[in-house]
Amino acid sequence: DEPGIVYALDRETGCEKWQFDADTTVRTALRYMTYEHHGQQHNLLTFGTAGGEVFGIDPLTGEQQWRILADDHSKVMVSGSSIDHQGVIFQPVSSWEAMWAVNPFYACCDFRSSVIALNPANGELIWRSYTIQEESKLVKKRFLLPDQYGPSGAPVWSQPTLDAKRNRLYVGTGENYSSPATDTSDAIIAIDLSSGEMLWHQQFLASDAWNVACESPFDFNCPTERGVDLDFGAPPILVTVDGRDIILAGQKSGSVFALDPDQQGQLLWQQKPGTGGKLGGVHFSMGVDQAKGVLYVPISDRSVDILGDNPEGKPNPSLHAFDIATGRSIWSTPAPDICTDAKGRTVKRCHPGLSAAVTVTENLVFAPSLDGHIRAFDAETGASIWAFDTRGKFPAVNARQAKGGSIDLGGAYLDGGQLFINAGYGTFDQQGGNAFIVLEVADQ
Repeated sequence: DEPGIVYALDRETGCEKWQFDADTTVRTALRYMTYEHHGQQHNLLTFGTAGGEVFGIDPLTGEQQWRILADDHSKVMVSGSSIDHQGVIFQPVSSWEAMWAVNPFYACCDFRSSVIALNPANGELIWRSYTIQEESKLVKKRFLLPDQYGPSGAPVWSQPTLDAKRNRLYVGTGENYSSPATDTSDAIIAIDLSSGEMLWHQQFLASDAWNVACESPFDFNCPTERGVDLDFGAPPILVTVDGRDIILAGQKSGSVFALDPDQQGQLLWQQKPGTGGKLGGVHFSMGVDQAKGVLYVPISDRSVDILGDNPEGKPNPSLHAFDIATGRSIWSTPAPDICTDAKGRTVKRCHPGLSAAVTVTENLVFAPSLDGHIRAFDAETGASIWAFDTRGKFPAVNARQAKGGSIDLGGAYLDGGQLFINAGYGTFDQQGGNAFIVLEVADQ
């Protein structure tokens, strides 16, 4: 949670088994893995924090096994969840530098994002792969203000995607923090699993160098490009349809791309179901039904004035289904709008966008909303067939009153007839809360 506590709960009762204090905000999902060390099998739970640390703890007891700093930069953070493969942890690393740049007395910017490979037995570094190959250097000397540096940024915000067949990872990147802009920002990058070598990259928006200073009256640290901050915040998806492997990528621009992993990420098709914006477009995820060959795309189209100019066009918060092989639109459903009252006034801290991760079953698509509802849509038609309102207060099993709110970033987890959802996300004028809710799903 935000204070930095990791909880182990009984899934049937919600009663606490143990808790672990990481000292700072836990920003990633918890990754459970099994690995072999000295001939014995071990279990491990890994996660990353706002302070840029990666933890390995015992999933049975909550006891810390190791704790490492993902990068020695002072503004490092870990936002994307890890994956593991053949006894190695792969962890993306990001930073707070885009925010710190709003301070004109901050020497912006010299952080380069990376993916690191770690030994699960002790957290030791195996390799590091930077999203920007060139080291940051002095770009501009300034009088009275700190000097400026670059290139920087191209952060990996989300979980890497494993391609075991080709022995590689795929990651999506965000904007550069400072000039000069590079060709690996707002891109999909392929990385060799064994060495960390960058194998190829495909950029979908050039010259997107941006930081928060660009939206401030004191914009001394704004890059000359004055970009638009249209990251790939959702993890790429690797699917096989009709015997062909395809990478699917969704961008905050509102665009969706299909790439060929055997042709250096060559573009196969693209669609633009959203208008886009700094909070999506496609924000944190897409979903697939590989058996049916269908891609499901949630659109946030949420913009806030404090982050600067919004894209031209009318926002289109919605859910879409596309044929993976061809990119053909199958259906499109506008997100229900409960955020306008009977007199046409906007309800405070209510937004209709679909920003959080979606969950796909054979018949349903569960799509959490910034308006605090989680809804189930018919996977064949897009019709909204069920909704649960997490706003308001709930009696909690730990004798506290839980309060729901906007659902953002993390989506629902469905297993064994139970739907797990975390409600309450107060950033960017959304409705905060602290409710972890478990629902029974009678018919999936």
